[in-house]
Amino acid sequence: MDWTYRNIAELAPNNLVLEKARALSSARHWEELAGDGNLLWGACRSSGGHTYHVVASLAGDAFRCDCKGRYMPCRHILALLFRFVKAGEPIPTVESAPSWARELLRQPVRAVISPEAKAQREADSLRRFGQRLALMQQGVKDLEQWLLDLVQQGLSTAENQPEAFWDSFAARMVDAKLGGIARRIRAFKSAMADEQWHSRLLGEIGALYLFVQGFKQLDELPGPMQDELLALAGVNHKKEALLQQSGLSDNWLVIGQLEGDSEDDKLRYRRTWLWGEQSRRHALLLDYAWGRQGYEAHWPIGSMLRGEAIYYPAAYPLRALVRKAAPYHATVPRLAGYPSLAAFADAYAAALAANPWLQVFPCLLDGVVPFRKSGRWWVQGPGSYTLPLADSGDTAWKLLALSGGRPVQAFGEWNGESLLPLSIVSDGSVVPLTGTTSILEGVLPGQF
Repeated sequence: MDWTYRNIAELAPNNLVLEKARALSSARHWEELAGDGNLLWGACRSSGGHTYHVVASLAGDAFRCDCKGRYMPCRHILALLFRFVKAGEPIPTVESAPSWARELLRQPVRAVISPEAKAQREADSLRRFGQRLALMQQGVKDLEQWLLDLVQQGLSTAENQPEAFWDSFAARMVDAKLGGIARRIRAFKSAMADEQWHSRLLGEIGALYLFVQGFKQLDELPGPMQDELLALAGVNHKKEALLQQSGLSDNWLVIGQLEGDSEDDKLRYRRTWLWGEQSRRHALLLDYAWGRQGYEAHWPIGSMLRGEAIYYPAAYPLRALVRKAAPYHATVPRLAGYPSLAAFADAYAAALAANPWLQVFPCLLDGVVPFRKSGRWWVQGPGSYTLPLADSGDTAWKLLALSGGRPVQAFGEWNGESLLPLSIVSDGSVVPLTGTTSILEGVLPGQF
């Protein structure tokens, strides 16, 4: 079988198993890793300190692990397969499997689950959601107390905490089925290294405390806000289910793109922004790739496609899937951006009112001029209003060079503090500005 990240991920019985498998695919979790051309095997050290022995058939017909997990394939099996497909990290080849691997193979082999069995497990997962919700609610209580203690002890105490302090509580959040919150807690470590760590830390504490208060009254909130809180907590939507929903048909322009590395070892992501010609709505496409592997989809900057954008349920929908996409050969239409920075500020305020946890806001700004003052880059719109630019390599220099110091139409991401320009639109074309640097340090893409 030709293993890829995608077909391995499709074997996961649910998203929680998949998330744990990704974390366990790091090299530090593995010993005795080898293969003989037909089988793979290895000993996986879990985060809890236990070691589990794993054997996987490269033909894809059977797997075995000595853990007592109720899912098959378990997270250790999936992690082993993820190790196998990671570019640049070949697994040693030997003539025969060790004795413990042969012993595992003598035991009854559990086959890969069939599509019917997978569908049944997904149905069972829905019935178990109430149990998960109870765990999440208890985790939210723990989070509230932890945040209160953090503030009561003072920021100076937080500054001197070792990395284990943050990692330990993040692990508790994972146990409480709050994987999205765990990622944000782990990101506290990078926040502490920032010059403005006080404001970053306080802002994140405030955002998490607001999440706590919202989750405590989850049943009383409108459906879109419930979806937002659950997504923030780490509850994912199945693509198969989303693709059954109706979408927004339009001619979509690929107006911006950004690549970066997630917290998972060698897992890269790509954010692609679309702009609807008729709807004038943005849509965010997220793609992932391991190591040096290419992305499955190709979205050239400045190209146009005709299709349906299916938005993930959210209070302020941005992330989407594209269905029935086909190339649409046409000149880049005239785009109506924000005519002033004041209009942009009003739109951003409305977006925050819908989703207070919004971390990335797409914006197309008309008539902005880049300039440098006091060692920092800015853009000035019509009038006297200005916006600070993110410190991101040579992006600002590119913007200045392409603009020639004259007003241009620029597209970028606003994170609440600074703007990262991704492209400019000029003379019927879209010119990219940025490569692989992100302004969202420590934040897993998709939590928007």
